[in-house]
Amino acid sequence: MHIDTFLNRLEKTRKTQNGFVFELGQTLQYADFIAVENKLRITIPQRIKEFYSVANGIKTSTPDFKLIELSSWTIDDGFIHFATFDLTNKIYFDTNQLNQAGEWTIINRDINYEITLTISSFWSNKIWHWIEQRKKIWVDNWLTTD
Repeated sequence: MHIDTFLNRLEKTRKTQNGFVFELGQTLQYADFIAVENKLRITIPQRIKEFYSVANGIKTSTPDFKLIELSSWTIDDGFIHFATFDLTNKIYFDTNQLNQAGEWTIINRDINYEITLTISSFWSNKIWHWIEQRKKIWVDNWLTTD
């Protein structure tokens, strides 16, 4: 799925799913990435930059999901809280090392559960299991949970 397809799918969901609302954050410039990289002393993987250049912060309701805007990122012991599902379930980038896909692994740090290796899988697959089916992708056995 291309990133622009992600945005189109949000709009389609808004039209077809009762109560679903979404808001997008402000557009980013190249300098915004440099500022955050310098501030946090990290190098953001290219695919994450590509996604954030289109979707810098997203907030949905019914169901609740929040993608935290780049300017609000903080780092704690190598982890960046970048998304929250269902108001309380925090999702992190593990910036301690690049994984085999050359990106930061996406995890539920509270239970050390690996959600996915790539931002592409996160926005093209995982987010939709929550938004469209209310599947709790941040826990083990999420395909079978209610």
